[in-house]
Amino acid sequence: MNGICPIIDLKCEFCDCCGISCQSRFPGMKVVWPELKGVSGPVAKRIIEHDNPHVTCVIITENTGVIQVCCCNRVILVVPVANCPNGLVLNSPQIG
Repeated sequence: MNGICPIIDLKCEFCDCCGISCQSRFPGMKVVWPELKGVSGPVAKRIIEHDNPHVTCVIITENTGVIQVCCCNRVILVVPVANCPNGLVLNSPQIG
C-alpha cells in the first residue's frame, strides 16, 4: 500500500498489566505472540484475534507515537511505513 494505515478508534480497557502479566485476566488464552515478529500484519492480526477473541489488533507504522498505557483489549502491530498494513511485523506482539 502507500504507507497509510487506517486510524482505528479503539476504546481502551485500562488495566494494570501488559504482556505475560495479563495471563490471569485471560486464563487458557494467549497474551503474547513473539513468534509473529516478521509475519505480515494482516496474517498476524488474524492469528492473534483468533487466539484471543477479547483483543483487537491495531496495525500502525513504525513512526507512529503511542501513548504508554496498558489496554487489555488491544495488541499493537508495528509495520514499516512504506508497506502498511501488509508489511512484516517489527515488534513482538503482546496485550497492552
